[in-house]
Amino acid sequence: MLLGAIATLLISLVLFLVYAFQAYNPGTLTINAPFNLGNYQFEKAKLTEKELDISWKLYVQLTTRKAAIPIDEENDIITEVYDSWYELFKSTREYLIELPASEIQGNENAQEIVRLSLDVLNKGMRPHLTKWQGKYRKWYEIEVQKEENQHLTPQELQRKYKYYGEMVDEIKIVNKELNEYANQLKRFSHEETPNVPTKVITRMKDFMTKFKNEDKVSK
Repeated sequence: MLLGAIATLLISLVLFLVYAFQAYNPGTLTINAPFNLGNYQFEKAKLTEKELDISWKLYVQLTTRKAAIPIDEENDIITEVYDSWYELFKSTREYLIELPASEIQGNENAQEIVRLSLDVLNKGMRPHLTKWQGKYRKWYEIEVQKEENQHLTPQELQRKYKYYGEMVDEIKIVNKELNEYANQLKRFSHEETPNVPTKVITRMKDFMTKFKNEDKVSK
């Protein structure tokens, strides 16, 4: 009876291992970055809760600020739009700081999230801000103090800016790119997650790799 129980247990274990390895499918999540920044790939089975949380927070920031939302030329105030973009810079930095250096080292997913987030800010948004924000704010601060403009609403006043049309057209381009960025980030939480066997095997492989590396260091 004991031998029969052991045999049954072994058969069950073998069947489970066969099922687990057949079901193993880590998959990748490819993000098409905005601003022609290329593609960023993530190993779905290795995405941590912290990484998913950061992606979700960035998505919420984008879609609730005047960043991924198209500018309303009739009602939006340009200085407030730029203030909102500044807050996006600030929030992104804060979220990335939540990733400790120990989690980034050797973690390709974390490194890709950091690279994607910083590239969107520095290569996507910053060129527009460098070109327009300082010049426009200086002009606006001077004009808003003039007696002749006291009867104008902020929306009416900003339309007097010599390059208003060109500036707004470029804001629209940034809005569109950031909206696409938000849609891509949304996929982190809405795409189907890897199955349990895939997660278990991935964690086991990571543990064995880490154990081997630590063993080499100790020797």
